[in-house]
Amino acid sequence: MNWRGLRWRLLWVLVPVLVGLFVFDSWRDSASLRRELDRAYDQSLLEPAQALADSLGWDEDGAVTLTAPFHIISMFEAVNGQHKYLRVAMQAPDGSRQRVLMGAASFPSPPDAAGQLSSGFMHGADGDRRFYNANVKGQPVRIAALLRVVHDRDGQEWRVLIQTAQDTRRVSGVLQDLVWETLWRDARTLVVLILVVWFGIGWGLRPLQALRRTVRERGSDDLQPLDTSHVPAEVRPLVDAMNEHLAQQRDALQAQRQFLADASHQLRTPLAIMTTQAGYALRESDPAAIRASLLSMRQQLQRSRRVAEQLLALANASQPVQEAPQPPYCDANAVAREVVLAHLPLALEKQQDLGFVDARGEDFDPDDALPGAPEPVAPVTASGNALYELLANIVHNAILYTPADGRISVLVQVQAEQVQILVQDNGPGIAVADRERAFARFERLPSGAADMQTTGSGLGLAIARAYARRMHGEVLLADGEGGRGLSVYIRLPLAQSVPEKLS
Repeated sequence: MNWRGLRWRLLWVLVPVLVGLFVFDSWRDSASLRRELDRAYDQSLLEPAQALADSLGWDEDGAVTLTAPFHIISMFEAVNGQHKYLRVAMQAPDGSRQRVLMGAASFPSPPDAAGQLSSGFMHGADGDRRFYNANVKGQPVRIAALLRVVHDRDGQEWRVLIQTAQDTRRVSGVLQDLVWETLWRDARTLVVLILVVWFGIGWGLRPLQALRRTVRERGSDDLQPLDTSHVPAEVRPLVDAMNEHLAQQRDALQAQRQFLADASHQLRTPLAIMTTQAGYALRESDPAAIRASLLSMRQQLQRSRRVAEQLLALANASQPVQEAPQPPYCDANAVAREVVLAHLPLALEKQQDLGFVDARGEDFDPDDALPGAPEPVAPVTASGNALYELLANIVHNAILYTPADGRISVLVQVQAEQVQILVQDNGPGIAVADRERAFARFERLPSGAADMQTTGSGLGLAIARAYARRMHGEVLLADGEGGRGLSVYIRLPLAQSVPEKLS
């Protein structure tokens, strides 16, 4: 049994709340019922007291008397006559003496106006009534006290206290039965609610169970989106997120398959050429022809090596970024200068002018810097190796496509919230309509010059964009200076905090 399931979680929340509500409701109902029973009970006690008050009169001697006490007593005791009491007492005008007209000589005195039990006669105005609980002969009773003020022939006030009492055990028993009935009713309701929640959740989870069976029955290569037509609205965002994840996996798998297909094609072609050249060389006896075949094979090997290195770089750039406790940092200015120095021999071989403009100014000479560890000029949150690979592919492409005697410049600029590296050449450039297509893998566009033969693999810009996006940056293409050639803008976020040691 899954104690962490949705059913149990809801029951752990609902049951205590429902129990608390039922207990509070039962307590409130019992208190309300108790008040209603006391009100009805008090009314039943007040009626005979009113009858006795109405039967008060004066005899021939001028004394207070009751005209029909036996008739009232018989009516009072006729209904549930056990443990019922009637008492009538009177007090002289001066309060010096009291006389009991009916009932026991001693009886619990009514409380005063503040609710405190008094030891004497009830004081108040004519018609005052009070209800209170007391014990008579060891039995709990409810007592109604009614005060009447009568005047004799001389105009003197005589105070008459009429008290009626009845045992409360019957009422308490009725109240207890009603409370237990209410508790049993609430308990049944609670059980029914628990069952409704239990089976209701089971019914509500049926679409999810069907969805689970559908996922289990799928093949490992089936990445089609899940059907959300029968999924509850509350769960649909989760299924939509799963479908988005499946779409990402499907796209990644398709890109991987396309990558493998393109890679195998790019590597299979030079291998087939080299196999043919090796067979030709084996059949030749002329050393010059054999040498020409070997030189051609070396050229194909160099190209295959370049393609293999770029494929590995592209695979590395396409990997998801792993969160690290300390993100890598590097100085984009120093990395760009290093890339330019590394590619100077290749540019000189093609008789090209490869220049570098430092972020500190065109006239800044790095040899004039102070000794020791230099301060970072253009810090970015990126690995130095990754940024080097990014720039190296763009600079290599510029050298490859720029004709002899051409000019290539690398400029580093630090702006408000980003570092911009501009690689600019005066080569044939890329048409505006083809610039987005230039970032596709193995896409080689026309050079724009009939006399140029390029041997690029079509991976340079794809690798550069993959690395840039990994660094939360972007690579953009634009026209070169004066509308001639190509300008490649590499924009990376400026690092807000730089550790003591840059990677």
